[in-house]
Amino acid sequence: MDIPDDAEFIEILGSAPEPMEHDPDIWRVDTPIGDAQVVTLTFDIGAGSVRLVKGSEEKYEIEIYREEVDRIMLYAGNGERGIIVESRVPGFKCELRAVVYPEFRLTDPMLYVG
Repeated sequence: MDIPDDAEFIEILGSAPEPMEHDPDIWRVDTPIGDAQVVTLTFDIGAGSVRLVKGSEEKYEIEIYREEVDRIMLYAGNGERGIIVESRVPGFKCELRAVVYPEFRLTDPMLYVG
């Protein structure tokens, strides 16, 4: 899995990922949004998986998992900052996009219900 370097995490999300105590392959970065909300990106480099959570200490509003992740990208432009998670499943390439600034917004074609 390709991931940005620490400087890019700090520039876009405001902090660098830190390894989890129980497994050094799992990293976590928290991005505060609003007054009491946070977006947490957790990724397992060895397993190629990502977990994205939005909520507060008391309650998660959104919790999404992705397997077979190829890369994590961060972006800034058009007045926004955010996270892009690219993953592949047989016959389908998925791009989960989470805007974290100026307000939270999530775009994910795998969540489409039609």
